[in-house]
Amino acid sequence: MKQCGVCFYQDEAGAAAFLSVELDDSLGGAPVQHREVQEHESQLFLSHFTSGIRYLPGGVASGFHHVDPDAVEKKLFQVKGKRNVRVRQVNLDVSAMNKGDCFILDAGKEIFVYVGEKSKRTERLKAISAANQIRDQDHAGRAHVQIIDEYSNEREVSHFFEELGSGASGEVADETDGGDDTEFERKQEAVVTLYRVSDASGEMTMQKVGEKPLHQDMLNSADCYILDTVTSGIFVWIGKHCTKAEKVEAMKLAQKFLVTNSYPAWTKIQRIVEGGEPSAFKQYFSGWRETEDQIGLGRVFTLEQIAASMPEPDFDPRSLHAGKLRSLAKSGGKAFGFMPDDGSGAVEVFRVENFELAPVDPATYGMFFGGDSYIVKYTYEKNGRENYIIYFWQGQDSTQDEKAASAIHTVRLDSELGGKAVQVRVTHGYEPRHFLRIFRGKMIVFLGGKASGFRNLRDHDTYDVDGTRLFQVRGTCPDDVRAVQVPEVTSSLNSDDVFILETPSATYLWLGRGASDEEKEMAQNAINLVAPDREPVTINEGEEPSEFWSSLGGEGDYNKGYDGQGIPLLVPRLFHCHVSPAGKFRVEEITYFRQEDLDEDDIMVLDSGDEIYVWVGNKASPEERQLGMKMAEEYLKSDPTDRSHELTLIFTVKQGDEPVSFTALFPSWDASLWEPDFVFLWEPPKWNKIWEGVKFRKHCSYGHLAGTIQRVHKIAEKAKCGNVKSSFYSIL
Repeated sequence: MKQCGVCFYQDEAGAAAFLSVELDDSLGGAPVQHREVQEHESQLFLSHFTSGIRYLPGGVASGFHHVDPDAVEKKLFQVKGKRNVRVRQVNLDVSAMNKGDCFILDAGKEIFVYVGEKSKRTERLKAISAANQIRDQDHAGRAHVQIIDEYSNEREVSHFFEELGSGASGEVADETDGGDDTEFERKQEAVVTLYRVSDASGEMTMQKVGEKPLHQDMLNSADCYILDTVTSGIFVWIGKHCTKAEKVEAMKLAQKFLVTNSYPAWTKIQRIVEGGEPSAFKQYFSGWRETEDQIGLGRVFTLEQIAASMPEPDFDPRSLHAGKLRSLAKSGGKAFGFMPDDGSGAVEVFRVENFELAPVDPATYGMFFGGDSYIVKYTYEKNGRENYIIYFWQGQDSTQDEKAASAIHTVRLDSELGGKAVQVRVTHGYEPRHFLRIFRGKMIVFLGGKASGFRNLRDHDTYDVDGTRLFQVRGTCPDDVRAVQVPEVTSSLNSDDVFILETPSATYLWLGRGASDEEKEMAQNAINLVAPDREPVTINEGEEPSEFWSSLGGEGDYNKGYDGQGIPLLVPRLFHCHVSPAGKFRVEEITYFRQEDLDEDDIMVLDSGDEIYVWVGNKASPEERQLGMKMAEEYLKSDPTDRSHELTLIFTVKQGDEPVSFTALFPSWDASLWEPDFVFLWEPPKWNKIWEGVKFRKHCSYGHLAGTIQRVHKIAEKAKCGNVKSSFYSIL
């Protein structure tokens, strides 16, 4: 349910709000209400208008009139937006134009599309489509659409500026920082705050409930609440049993927030009811639980993703049950669906030393130190060609300089491979499932850094002061088991896991009550890594000898089970990211996204909720390619939920090489979408070579088709049919 307008009378704005409430009541109070403001419409609102929206001057009396196709009242429109287009009338003067946008000059019988030299391909196509719409709606289809771009001759360009009434090509300004493009929020921290609106005390009050991290049990059905997200607008939550006065007052207080907090007038306000909360609201609460929720992976995975993560030929994904899902969520590794192969490819491991890469001895592959950063180059064959993954593993105690060096070297290695590698940032303790499989159950992570050295692996007396080490063991199969050293204190234990305690005199295998049979079996493999020369003493939780507790500093409290509900409930979201010619970083969210929304010209960030994918279009600029990882990190830093941006996995994938874990997040995926098709149009003998060079995508629009035909004519005129094919390719 929407409310909109900007050049409105105040009584009309008030009436719109009042009528929205009446309509909401007639529908049982269930709809979500959105407050929208002209020129600052949300992407959700714009997505309902597939052909874009056009702002008309005046109101009801002037906005609807009889179309006179012969009437000539010149108008200049600025076309903004690459996906959800806004067509806004501007001053009929060259001073209103710039090189970064497209403009439409409606001159009556002629409609000109002026293509800014720094505008991108998709923007140009949208401008042509918008011009066709003006021709059909305002001129009954009788006007002729003329494109003015770098392929236009001097006569055509001069004719455009004559019709405009001022200026010339050299007077068109460079791209400015103004306009209605949405600039990416660069705030390092957004404080999300929850307020309660209640009249339970006899008078209406608003009290602060808390800041992030927020929890679902903070909401009470007897009251209303206001959630201030700072960067994503304001939510008004209506409890099922709140009073009518609370419902009314909550919306009024939300409006006042705009003034008291100095928010822009176009800040979004959404009214939602208990039981009908959208995902955009629930993501701000840690571990939002629905009544039918069960412990599992935390998000729904498709059979294709599950099958990809279990590449054994005889694996049947339908054999998974709740217990198995829980085990996978806890011990199977992150990025569950990312499994390009079975991990049997070629491996090279490097450690960052003095900000350079030092090769690691293959005999110690799989052994990492938490004080260092590493790069793992993985090569595998698929569909008859070599593919590459570059993991850069960053230890929890590695310095910021070392972490930065690992990222820089990853980009360098990718460039040496022709930009064909999938780049993955891996955080200590949050390794992807595929990363674990590469080391075939021989992965072990030690505390400390390079100074401690691999030579201490079996030198128990010199490893640390007291010769005691504690390792947590996790795994679901022989290929993903790993041992991670943790502080040798009682609080490091967890009833849901298996631990190895190594002391100068004995090695203990501690089995938590909640550990699965698979984990207990896998722990035997880990013993051979941690203490290969010792026979372990197996003890069950609750049967520990005094020597065990004394090695950990005495008995104390520790976690009694696995809680997989600490991550906020996040749904997949797609963002279009690009760097403007003015050097500004810009981001636009795409609602109800599809594969067709992936823009070849730019960078897209897909947030799955569990990991971040940086999708690099084939025609993205070199600057955008280099900034891909930074874009994702900036996005994570501005995330107002309590998700840790440092622990979230980031993948960089290239157009045409998307993994199943990426493609499965889209409603449908067509691997041949970007493959060009040949379309043969009109073929006079003289022009055969020209038309044979014309390529169209499968789902090209009418505007694209019409614009291409016109450009071919121009090319033919200029080149006199010579070298037309290569010239035409250069503009596609």
